[in-house]
Amino acid sequence: MAYFNYSARDQRGTVQTGELEALDEEEVVSRLQHRGLLVTSVVPKEQRASGGQTSGGGGGGMRPRTKGRKMHNSIKMDDQVMLCQQMATLVGAGVPLLRSLEVVSGQVESRKLMKALEEVRKDVQGGSTFRTALSKHPQVFSQLWLNLVETGEASGHLAESLTQLSRHFESAQHLQSEAQTAMTYPAFLIGMAILVMALFVYWLIPKFATMFASMDMELPMITRIVMGVSDFCRKYVILIVGGIVGGVIMLRKYLQTDPGMWMRDLIMLRVPMFGSLFTYIQIAEFSRGLATLLESGVPLLSSLQILENSATNKHYGKAVGQIKERVKEGKSMAEPMDQTGMFPAIAVQMIAIGEEVGELSAMTGRVAKYYEERVEIFISRMTRLFEPIAIVVMGGLVLIIVLSIFMPIFKLATGTPGK
Repeated sequence: MAYFNYSARDQRGTVQTGELEALDEEEVVSRLQHRGLLVTSVVPKEQRASGGQTSGGGGGGMRPRTKGRKMHNSIKMDDQVMLCQQMATLVGAGVPLLRSLEVVSGQVESRKLMKALEEVRKDVQGGSTFRTALSKHPQVFSQLWLNLVETGEASGHLAESLTQLSRHFESAQHLQSEAQTAMTYPAFLIGMAILVMALFVYWLIPKFATMFASMDMELPMITRIVMGVSDFCRKYVILIVGGIVGGVIMLRKYLQTDPGMWMRDLIMLRVPMFGSLFTYIQIAEFSRGLATLLESGVPLLSSLQILENSATNKHYGKAVGQIKERVKEGKSMAEPMDQTGMFPAIAVQMIAIGEEVGELSAMTGRVAKYYEERVEIFISRMTRLFEPIAIVVMGGLVLIIVLSIFMPIFKLATGTPGK
């Protein structure tokens, strides 16, 4: 048996320290968790006295090693998912919070996230609650993070809250991946079409244009148009490329402004074919986020406030804000949802049923699952539909160019008079 100094928090966030006699650190953690405490550190008494580094995370803390890891500067959705999964596993296994933070910061591949976790660990070690430490990094940890962690600390079920966070980020990552897939395939086909057209315009057509000019013959209208386009593109290539690059830069800067973001989000919801996809994604994101927050015990108004601020589409963020204001007045959620005009009837009806039977969190989860499935079905169908459309369009462009080249040759071969 040995003596261990421990530091833990009760459900009100009050720090409790003391000394326990046990076989090992795991027994100390288990006994403290049975009391409903959140363990932050466990240190053998001899090591605490000598000031050494311990597995409880109570020492000065070494900088995580980055050698051998492929580090990047941004924080990707993958980083958030892995952080939640690892923290949930470690805390659920009884590893003290400080030690969990130390281990996880040594595993992440984002420099920005690693730095934030190190600062969070130091703040927790200094006596801050986990939620307070996270709140000092709003660019890294969203309000969703803070509310679920606060709920987990207060209830003594931090591991469960982190698991819910992990599932939420996994769903968000899946939707993000589906949206990228939907946009990547058409972009690839369009890029290939542009490349083929450029090859014709800058290499093939000029060769035939020189040959036709030496024949002194009257060219068909389609040939003259194609030759004119080719000549214009070759003559003003610098202006065309410069205009495209300048236009892209100006568009990107405009889209970073508030009016630009509103315009972009409106176009995304109304663009032909893809408008339905982006609508499904927004409804799935809203429903999944609301289900996660409600299941964690976050009040409805607070949940709506979080979702209003974290919406990835400004028009849906505005709609959620309108719903929140009506709920404040004592209205049900379904009625203002319907009045915004942003939510399909089936989503409104499912929410209304959930409110009536007192199962709003479960019903919002079903709504999220339904629209996540709709996203997958839409992308599958669109991929199958877009391929033949792209083939027809590309084939039509190639046919126009081929006709413009071979019609004069056919005309010459049949002995039609020249000019």
